[in-house]
Amino acid sequence: MDNDNPAAEAVAVKDGAIIAIGSSASIQEFKGPATKVINALGGSVLPGFIEAHMHLFSGAAELAHLQLAGVHGFEALQKAIRDYAATHPDARMLVGQSVDYTVLGDERVTRHHLDAILPDRPFVMAAPDHHTMWANTKALELAGILNGRTLGPGNEIVMGDDGLAAGELREGEAFGPVLDLAGEGRVRLGLATGGEPDP
Repeated sequence: MDNDNPAAEAVAVKDGAIIAIGSSASIQEFKGPATKVINALGGSVLPGFIEAHMHLFSGAAELAHLQLAGVHGFEALQKAIRDYAATHPDARMLVGQSVDYTVLGDERVTRHHLDAILPDRPFVMAAPDHHTMWANTKALELAGILNGRTLGPGNEIVMGDDGLAAGELREGEAFGPVLDLAGEGRVRLGLATGGEPDP
């Protein structure tokens, strides 16, 4: 971006590269007899962006969840979760997104940490890569996985020394039952289809 010219009128492209940006008049010098002119009618023109791994619809649905990126330390995590819970009293499941794997420094998050923050309502939070989630005891109980479950290869409910789920859930088969508690399947279907699915 050119800070002195953030909204130029015209752009000249040659051999797949932008060679000039400026006013319509200043770009005329790059126009030749074989130049293809495209009038964007005042709209924005952007270079081609390639994004190889975007989950547009699920990402849109997650915007309503608690955003935990940049939260570090138990006190900050506790404040964020409790504040969110207070403003969402009717949510049957509270979901947090983008929590750093090192949110508690060198200490691994367990259900006991989350129970100390929110013991009486189901809560789960996802890592930014969506391959790991952490749930409190209430969520694990309601999902029927507090005692573990046999899962397919690559999926794991991490078990604690007490023989119960520690709260860390790795991959979709492990955290799927917890996410199902949120009842957002209808929202995701609507986003995916653009329609208003029946309840």
